[in-house]
Amino acid sequence: MLFKSTGKHKVSILDFLPAFSGLVGKVALVSSFALVWAQELELSYEDFVFENVRLELLIGGVITLLAAFLYREAAPAGTLSPLVVMIPIMVAFGVHPLILGLEIGILGFILVKSGLFRKLISLAGEITRTSVTLAFGIAGIWMSANKLSDFFEEQYIFYIVLICLILLFIILLYTKKNWLMIPVAALVALCIPLIFGIQPQLTYHTLSVHIQPEFWWYSIWGIGYGFDLGTIFKTLPFALFSILLWTLDTISIQEVEKIHYDKELGATINIEKSFYMVSFRNILGVSLGGAQTSSLWRSYLVPLFMVNRPMRNSAIILGVLAIITSFFSAPIQLISFTPLVWSVLLFGIFMPFTVIAIKKVWKEKKSTNQIAILAFTTLGIIVNPIFTWIAAVLYERILWVVVSMKKQKE
Repeated sequence: MLFKSTGKHKVSILDFLPAFSGLVGKVALVSSFALVWAQELELSYEDFVFENVRLELLIGGVITLLAAFLYREAAPAGTLSPLVVMIPIMVAFGVHPLILGLEIGILGFILVKSGLFRKLISLAGEITRTSVTLAFGIAGIWMSANKLSDFFEEQYIFYIVLICLILLFIILLYTKKNWLMIPVAALVALCIPLIFGIQPQLTYHTLSVHIQPEFWWYSIWGIGYGFDLGTIFKTLPFALFSILLWTLDTISIQEVEKIHYDKELGATINIEKSFYMVSFRNILGVSLGGAQTSSLWRSYLVPLFMVNRPMRNSAIILGVLAIITSFFSAPIQLISFTPLVWSVLLFGIFMPFTVIAIKKVWKEKKSTNQIAILAFTTLGIIVNPIFTWIAAVLYERILWVVVSMKKQKE
């Protein structure tokens, strides 16, 4: 009677939408992490990316199920997507992926337990939250559209897919059925390329997942464990930077939660429990050979809030799907079909982020704050979202000081 419940907590077909989106997002983001690490470290193992996706799916699925049963309000641990662009810099500085994951996990536990992590999040006011959400949304749209465009040799196919998805997104947004965008985007991204003779290459066989740390770090990665003081100290600043990125991830996700999620469902995100699981996920993942760095599972949580469903039901479905998928080649090959991956992320994740942020900018009463939000967003898109957070927090602190001084004079 695992799923038996009543009312809003009864299992619905809607519970599968965020689970499917989370699965697609996981495959896409882990593939990105694994691919960039492989390129920068010049790894020679032919199936490195594919094997890493399967490993991370298995680990992610198990931990998601564990969190769903132990901590109802703990969000699933996903992937820290903004860190991908930092991998070339980290490799140049001599950062080791195993040491990075271990340090992030250990520091994560310390900062969450001490309350410092919540304090970092609480620094963000409405201007910071809107700026960060808009920066993530626009940067994600730009990245996804470029990836989608690069896939098609014939650019007119790309424009057909894009125009169809834009029109469908507008229709679903206008009719308040935008929670349907993920399956619609997946269907369009499969069918239109198929019409032009482009299809995913599928092989049908089951596979065992490698979970031996020594085999991964010495035979697959080929770089060993990296336990030396020099590497540990070189990695530390990037581990701290990754935890700061956690706050940005959390802020942008909380904005979607605040606007769309029904608090009566009783499953809003508990920050402490969620990031305890994220910290544990980082340690376990890299210990077994994983390439990703963990944060909240954004590609699952955003659609979950959009369809307004209980977290636990869909998290259990997500965990089960991830584990099953890790043992079969065809589902991973289908889900990792490039047009499907980037269409789902573009219209199921990043467009909702952007729409929410634009609405908040539009409702902002002070034109100076509107200009500040747009300026901070631009800074984050051009440089890095971390600068959006820093600049916006400083701006809000200055505003607070100015207002306080005026009140004292009065």
